[in-house]
Amino acid sequence: MADAVVAQDGGAPGEDPRDTYVRQVAAYWERGGLTHAAGLILGYLSICEPAAETQARIASALRLSAGSVSTQLRQLTQIGMVERVRLPGERSARYQVPQDMWTEMMATEDQRIAGLRVLADAGAAVMPAERPDRIHSLDLMVRFWEAEWPATRRRLAAFLAKEMP
Repeated sequence: MADAVVAQDGGAPGEDPRDTYVRQVAAYWERGGLTHAAGLILGYLSICEPAAETQARIASALRLSAGSVSTQLRQLTQIGMVERVRLPGERSARYQVPQDMWTEMMATEDQRIAGLRVLADAGAAVMPAERPDRIHSLDLMVRFWEAEWPATRRRLAAFLAKEMP
């Protein structure tokens, strides 16, 4: 990975494709609600060698302040997209994308669907007269995923069992 990642979309001619990838990840997750810095960190940790890096190395590689990296690592750790590890004989913690993080994130969909069911039911109890679609559309989506997610989860598990080494 180059020592600097320019925080803009698209790759410049002759640019390291890893830098371009890191920016693509950042742009994607920024659209999804994370900060641009969190996306840069996630992109960097997805492809860096070694796979676990210190906070100082992440800040240097991405040209981000230590404070920003610290804040974003805390957020990414809380949501399970990054984990803190200690390597034997090292004083500094390292950060990495957890093993099978994407699979683990999908495994928590049951909890998200259940949480949305609670919100839909609570919303139904206070259904607004003006534009009830705000609650009704949530209920419809939850009902769909309550019916579809168990079979989707089974298909995903079968696919992963076949595809993962």
